[in-house]
Amino acid sequence: MIILKKILLTKSLDLETITLVIITSFWFSTIPVAFLTLTRLLRNRRIFVETDLRRIHNDPIIIFQITTRSATRTPVVLRGIESIIKSCQLVNYESFEISVVTDDEKDKVTLSKYNCEVVVVEKEYSTNAIKKARALQYAVEYRRRSFKNNLMQWIFHMDDESCVTTQTILSLLKFIRSPGPAVVSEGPIFYPLKFENANPLTAIAESIRPFTCYDCVSQMTNPPPLHMHGSNLLVRSDIEDEIGWNFGPTLAEDQLFGYKVYEKYGRKSLGWHGGILLEQPPLNIKDHFMQRRRWVLGSLQNMDRFPIIHKFKVMFKLSTYFLGFVSGIVSIFLFFQLQFPKLLELFLMQDILSPSTFMNIGPRVGEIVNTLSAESLFDTLAHGTATDITIGLMLIFPYILWLFSYQMGLFLNLRYSEIVFKKRIFMHSQTLIFSFLIGLVETFPAFYAMLEYSFGKRKDKYSKVKIYDFYVVNK
Repeated sequence: MIILKKILLTKSLDLETITLVIITSFWFSTIPVAFLTLTRLLRNRRIFVETDLRRIHNDPIIIFQITTRSATRTPVVLRGIESIIKSCQLVNYESFEISVVTDDEKDKVTLSKYNCEVVVVEKEYSTNAIKKARALQYAVEYRRRSFKNNLMQWIFHMDDESCVTTQTILSLLKFIRSPGPAVVSEGPIFYPLKFENANPLTAIAESIRPFTCYDCVSQMTNPPPLHMHGSNLLVRSDIEDEIGWNFGPTLAEDQLFGYKVYEKYGRKSLGWHGGILLEQPPLNIKDHFMQRRRWVLGSLQNMDRFPIIHKFKVMFKLSTYFLGFVSGIVSIFLFFQLQFPKLLELFLMQDILSPSTFMNIGPRVGEIVNTLSAESLFDTLAHGTATDITIGLMLIFPYILWLFSYQMGLFLNLRYSEIVFKKRIFMHSQTLIFSFLIGLVETFPAFYAMLEYSFGKRKDKYSKVKIYDFYVVNK
């Protein structure tokens, strides 16, 4: 901050100075977020994945609900059904049901050989929810007619591509038996499935999501949650019946569901079961972009439903997501603006053609490396004042933690894959080398969605919420 004061005192407030102050403010804004992230990582690491997996035979009833547009057109649904059956058999758990909620009548034939219930959402069914939330609400009302929404039955929500493991089953059973008052809970999601079939960039970019699940622990154990997964979601059926999914044309019905549970049942109603769920990354760039865009637009749609403090927290989170792209672009621009003249001097044509160039190739390579490295940072650490060193370390800390988050997230994803060790090492190296590009790919959808929402869209005549299409990711 002393550096900024000197700038303001010694220079006129021209556009360049103002821009520098704004950019520096962006960089400094990442520091508290980084410290909060590290704190939650250390605090939640012991409960992140449930490890007490003792089998106790006093079984509650769990309905594994897979919500899909069509199991016939999305074969990964079969993979999920098979994972449930196999995992339950391995732990000798029989008090379960599988319910596939679908829009496709053909699924009754496709799934006929499986011991599962196929619930087809009627085309004439009318509710103010859209797409997935509409199907979820239909399923709630369907169970209500069958008297399955009660204290004794729990619903475990899965997406098309979700797969469970024996660890998942045992963690769910332990959570349900626990004496605590929590009636809604979640666990971590990892993304090893179809990892090598996905675009390499989107597969690696998905590494950030397992790492952010450490924050999900805090969101669920210290509610209200700022966000919530729609899969790996365990809900007592009577609670889901009471809350429902009739939230209007929002794209983030899971976020709103979590807040409504907190609002009605209090802080202790949400928890963390620690059972893992395996899913897959977006298979291409478009799916990756549209998925992230939907998250941001959905949160913005829900904003008016929240009280002022929660609204501020959600907006702050979205702003950091948005500014991640802005800061990345500006940082790259400033780097090349500062370093390009030096590189140009090093590569002047007449200098390259000079015989002395080949005699002094070693020093020339050294100059290039120094030019492209964090030269000023290390110079500051070596020769700067205590204030300069402190500021330098504070600014580099979020960057190091950011790099670490992708490496750790990738480790968690690959841990549950069948990819050989050598290829895993190669993927970790790729992630490090392309970190800046991955960061831009990850944050651009938030930047785009914030602008898209700000420029307006037609509103639903009843809820006054801006309406957007629900893009379905390929599975």
